[in-house]
Amino acid sequence: MSQSPNFLKVRSAVRESLKSLEAGDCILVAVSGGADSLALAAATAIEGKALALKVIGATVDHQLQKNSGDQAQKVAIQLSKLGIESTEILQVTVALENGVEASARTARYRALSELADRTNAKYVLLGHTRDDQAETVLLGLARGSGSRSLSGMAEINGIYLRPLLTLTREETVAACDELHLQYWSDPHNEDLTFTRVRVRKNVLPVLEEELGPG
Repeated sequence: MSQSPNFLKVRSAVRESLKSLEAGDCILVAVSGGADSLALAAATAIEGKALALKVIGATVDHQLQKNSGDQAQKVAIQLSKLGIESTEILQVTVALENGVEASARTARYRALSELADRTNAKYVLLGHTRDDQAETVLLGLARGSGSRSLSGMAEINGIYLRPLLTLTREETVAACDELHLQYWSDPHNEDLTFTRVRVRKNVLPVLEEELGPG
């Protein structure tokens, strides 16, 4: 398993991000079941064990889709098979105050932060990739954030750690394929009513076509 080329890239990125931690430290890995977070979890299970870290899985059930609880249970089972013995299913109620995306994000981060407090976790690992970074920068510019948007998401932001910002979504999908992991494709990621999806599906492909990849 560890010799798969794309998975080795994921492992290397995770190893670099965790190098400051000490044996016995606790970390959370947030997993939706998508390719990015599943590849992250698989690598964290291996690298965390090598560093003698306590790794806890976390998956958030936003209750926005039918059978969302079943998906959360599937994630917990997958993480157990990867070697992450303990996974918390965080069921949240999304108050639709600022649109579905923003409200779900607020509820998700609140739940993860509370779990980190309860478990005394040093970090919460998130599966954002270089593609997510590009989308975030473009969204920020479109919303008038100006030059502040150019910095994008930080690798470390408080308790949140993003080891995969140098990797592409294509590489995380390939890593999951190499490991024969079945990842979940969130229907919301295909819904063009969401601004981020329109950026991903319509805007970025045009930029890459006109300006070149990367």
